Amino acid sequence: MLIKDDINHFEKYHLYPTQGLLNDPNGLIYFKGQYHVFFQWNPHACNHKYKEWGHFVSNDLKTWTRLETALKPSLPGMDSAGIYSGTAFVKDDKLYVFYTGNVRDESGRSVASHQMWAVSEDGIHFEKLGELFPHPEGFTKDVRDPKVWQGKNGRYYLMVGARSNANIGDILIYESENFSQWQLHGSLIEGELTDIRGYMIECPDLIEIDGKQILMFSPQGLSADEENHRYQNIHNTGYVVGTFDEETLHFKPETEFKEVDKGFEFYAPQTMHTNEGRKIMWGWAGMMTPEREASIPTIASNNWVHVLTIPRVLHVTPDNILTQTPIPEILHTKSLTNFGAVEVGQYTIDSHDNWTLSFGENMTLVRNKNQLVLSRRQWENGEIEKRQVVGDINHALLIVDTDIIEVFTNNNQSVMTARYF
Repeated sequence: MLIKDDINHFEKYHLYPTQGLLNDPNGLIYFKGQYHVFFQWNPHACNHKYKEWGHFVSNDLKTWTRLETALKPSLPGMDSAGIYSGTAFVKDDKLYVFYTGNVRDESGRSVASHQMWAVSEDGIHFEKLGELFPHPEGFTKDVRDPKVWQGKNGRYYLMVGARSNANIGDILIYESENFSQWQLHGSLIEGELTDIRGYMIECPDLIEIDGKQILMFSPQGLSADEENHRYQNIHNTGYVVGTFDEETLHFKPETEFKEVDKGFEFYAPQTMHTNEGRKIMWGWAGMMTPEREASIPTIASNNWVHVLTIPRVLHVTPDNILTQTPIPEILHTKSLTNFGAVEVGQYTIDSHDNWTLSFGENMTLVRNKNQLVLSRRQWENGEIEKRQVVGDINHALLIVDTDIIEVFTNNNQSVMTARYF
């Protein structure tokens, strides 16, 4: 049992809401002997008009307990319309969370955002501390998703995704010496990555893995590159390897932007630094068009929508490619030798032959030479869409759940996530 005490067990391997809408993972942190996963949640409806922070905890990353909501909207003019994405940081044996407060007008239109913080002694009960700094000039209301870390020099850094008044995505960087007063230093990526910013950048994350620095973010508005099988979803998530200079507060990319996941739904990931030093990532398996989202069958059947991906351990190859593998705590795979329809389970495939797998009536995974093609009949309009991976696909690992699959292949350098109904 993945989640203890849940009356309905909607998924076997993935975290899900009891009702309403789940989206971005937030505040992933190991604190006082427990793993914490917060998440954006609308418990009242399967839409994005309201958000609070739901909360899971685990002692072992295998079995999770669902706790009461960690943060709810409460501050007029600051977070009254929603507790939006952010991160967590441990300092002086206290857990601090940083989030974006959303404000809406009487018609329900989002009109302002504020970067906020709160503190907890036990990781469960939080006291709000108010706004961190004024809204930056030159940017629309779409400034959000604060990420906080401490540099090697002892200073603290905070970055947010942003949309300029010229409708260009950006990442803003702040610095603090005392953890409470923050100074804006402009763009983290000034002069860089001009071709993949889109009109908005969300969920920036700067992490060090295997001695290399990774900047991960989710640009909105990239044009699909069908020829190279890139950026085919409504919005996409990717990463670059590079160097963050703690004096100039500038990130210098050393690689091209590469997508984190080659499937249909992956978006807004966040990483956790575990107590033994691993970097583990969760993503949201739910980024899709409003029409597709509104017609997901789980809404009509059980009044809930969306899941988080399974946690993935991250590494970087010598040639700067991100690898992702399911955490070993949750794995209990068996070899798949009879191809055809696949039921819920965890499978490994070791084969040089071509093969075809079916997931329900509307999705297939086909191996053809060095190509792995995921085809899905979209539930809202019946159209067939495809995603593909090219490379060393003689070995594959599949996590197959009630209505989501995650496929790991190409020496763990390629992952495809997809919902299916």
